[in-house]
Amino acid sequence: MDIKEFAKSISGKKYGYPQFTKEEIETAKENGFVIVYGASDDLMEFDGAIREEIGCYGGGAAWVKGERVSDAPIAVGEKTIKAIWCGGEKDADGQEITWAYETGIPHETFMVYEDGEPYCRGIVFSINDVA
Repeated sequence: MDIKEFAKSISGKKYGYPQFTKEEIETAKENGFVIVYGASDDLMEFDGAIREEIGCYGGGAAWVKGERVSDAPIAVGEKTIKAIWCGGEKDADGQEITWAYETGIPHETFMVYEDGEPYCRGIVFSINDVA
């Protein structure tokens, strides 16, 4: 499965816990995919090839290198993922998305909905792109 197919397969889910099935997490791990999404009003979740969570109440950033994720820059060559909380990001229908992400890491996006409203535009990237 390629990353575009995987992102499409997890898009459209309802917000909840756990957000992804064991099978989806296993598929991500097997393919070296990292899933990034928002939880509650203060967490940036990483699942799949990396399992981590970063506190980012009101937005924030994470720095990634290899399998390490931190909430502050530590080493040269780290890639940044910016979490945007209620920042005016819109879906295709013009509805505001609660959580969205910006990064220079090559990635695909997917959507999570809460009560029919856009909750999160998450990203999926390859762990090879942050090695």
